[in-house]
Amino acid sequence: MTLTPDFNLHPQNSQIPRPEGNLTVPQFSFLALLVTLSAVAADQFLAPTLYTSSPLWAIAACMVLVWRRGNVGFEGEARSRHFGFSFERDTGARISSLSFVRIALFAGAHALLILAARFLHNSPEPTAGAVTVAGGITAALKFSVLLPTLVFLPLNHWRIAAGVYRAEGIAALVVLLTFFPSRILATIWPWYGQALGRFVFSFSRLFVHGLTYTSEFTPTIHGGDLDVTILVSCSGISGIELFDYLFAFVAVLDWNRLRKGRTLVAYFAGIVAMFLGNALRIASFVILGNRGFADAVANFHLAAGWIFFSLVFLAYLSLTYRKLLIAPR
Repeated sequence: MTLTPDFNLHPQNSQIPRPEGNLTVPQFSFLALLVTLSAVAADQFLAPTLYTSSPLWAIAACMVLVWRRGNVGFEGEARSRHFGFSFERDTGARISSLSFVRIALFAGAHALLILAARFLHNSPEPTAGAVTVAGGITAALKFSVLLPTLVFLPLNHWRIAAGVYRAEGIAALVVLLTFFPSRILATIWPWYGQALGRFVFSFSRLFVHGLTYTSEFTPTIHGGDLDVTILVSCSGISGIELFDYLFAFVAVLDWNRLRKGRTLVAYFAGIVAMFLGNALRIASFVILGNRGFADAVANFHLAAGWIFFSLVFLAYLSLTYRKLLIAPR
């Protein structure tokens, strides 16, 4: 018997014209992300006003997922089938070569962003993060560093890449907008802090009588043995960050086996679960602290946070993990 490569078993479509070019869609997508990552890093180095870690992590996450998807090697044309897409038809197709004009437009767009950032803010400290027109323009510039990548290819080629890597693009968007929640929580803390304090107070009153509530920027629940003040650092930010890292680790390892829609829903449901778990964690401090364990709560509440959030994540993962996987054939 003679062993024959799998792609030789497919009908030879010699009469079907294939687009001319030097790169397949997986190869181009990976290279475009790599060039974009380098360009964004250069922008932030030359114009510190543009610095924010979110675009860098989003691009890196998309690169990792594209690599996990497979067929980004440069040893020849790869043909396989994934997720209902035919690589021979879609990702195996050749795309147009990068023209000098498009590369020049890409470099020129990044140069304009650097010049605009330097012109608006010679010193980034006074307006970075400020609620002003200049601060809003700066925030827009920080995210606009991703836009010059669009000039690499014509729109119809981008549609092919976006169709093949739609799930990876959505994952990168999630990383871009939600993976660093400290800024979001700091912004909404005046409202979220009050909602958290009220929930903890109402729940704790079911188990401890005589509690009182002080509504301030940092709410305080007063008890007979222990007063619990909810600081911004108690917002659950550490639990959310831990959930992000662990969930991302699981997603990268099992990316080719995951049901992408369910995984997206499970991610946001997990965020809600971590917020609820954090509220119950603080309520437990109030309850135990006013039930004879004030010293233990005061001494171990910080160290116990990571243990608690890890247990919540493991419990959540054990309940959802099998439902996220594609059933084996």
